[in-house]
Amino acid sequence: MASTSAAACPWDALPEHLHERILSLLPLTALIPVAAVSRALRRILLSPAFHALLSDHRLDAFFLLSPRLAFHPLSRRLLQVPLFDSSRSSPTPPLVSCASPSLFVTAASLRHLPPLPDRSYLIAVIVSSSTRRDYSLVAVTTGAAVRSYTINSADPSPQWVPRGELALPFALLGNATVASDRARLFVLGRGPDALLVLDLVTGEWVVPPVVMPDGLTTTHLFVLDDRLFLLGGVEILGVLERIVVFQLDDKAAVGGWLEVATMPMEMFDELVAGRHGSFWHFQAADRMGIVCLYNAVDGRLVMFDAVDYAWTKMPRVSGLNAEQSCRWFGHVLEPGVELLLGQRRRRLLS
Repeated sequence: MASTSAAACPWDALPEHLHERILSLLPLTALIPVAAVSRALRRILLSPAFHALLSDHRLDAFFLLSPRLAFHPLSRRLLQVPLFDSSRSSPTPPLVSCASPSLFVTAASLRHLPPLPDRSYLIAVIVSSSTRRDYSLVAVTTGAAVRSYTINSADPSPQWVPRGELALPFALLGNATVASDRARLFVLGRGPDALLVLDLVTGEWVVPPVVMPDGLTTTHLFVLDDRLFLLGGVEILGVLERIVVFQLDDKAAVGGWLEVATMPMEMFDELVAGRHGSFWHFQAADRMGIVCLYNAVDGRLVMFDAVDYAWTKMPRVSGLNAEQSCRWFGHVLEPGVELLLGQRRRRLLS
């Protein structure tokens, strides 16, 4: 019966707009190899009608390990990525970035904006939509209180605007992740550990009643759909014992973190490479529920997928400068159709 249906409606008999709609549901990186041998598919991938149907696909992410090498979750491989013009021999690592669409902010790009407020540092860049290049930057100062500032690149004369102040002491703020509604920014407070929320509309800070897990190191927040996750290493008496993923339970009056996944011991031993007492050289990066943990010193890479709570160990990375790799990891690229097809080299740095 299935073969009869397929014969009654072959692919070539479908109208082109159905081709475009069906193909738009697949990862671009799965279509590119086919496009290399199919002129019809290549024509569709370059058509404006197809581009209008595209939405972000979690398997099209490239987790950067260097300016030109990235881990690709769909193929489970390290791939060369033509990020920059070949004339640029020493590209500058980003300070902050976002992945949808890909936008990297470097020290060089900040020269086109007013100087950062005194003693402040960047924690996030937020692109207004998937089709525009306008973006906002969020900067903070920490210490006796948290003070925040934002600047919008779309303003004719952009200026840093003071936003809300949080009258609580924090040594620094860790990674930040944008909520699914794009109206809130979840931020990790460190020293002491806390979950902070910045309202991106009003600029006000909120400290939700959430109890943080004890003994965590190298913590990393990430969002999948409407769920907030926290990944980190659990230390006991200064010794790293395991790596755990928590999900925020926001239904209770006082929220807490529910343990939802633990890295298998054989992968844990591989990742830490015998360095159970020092977790400082590990980093985490995420994209739509896919999280990569990277040990740049020993070239170890492990992936976690929050959709099915699956862990995957990648082949060991070799030949990279650990110091340079540490500066690049944490930034995720979505190259787009043109770059993947080699049509043109886009400047992805703002």
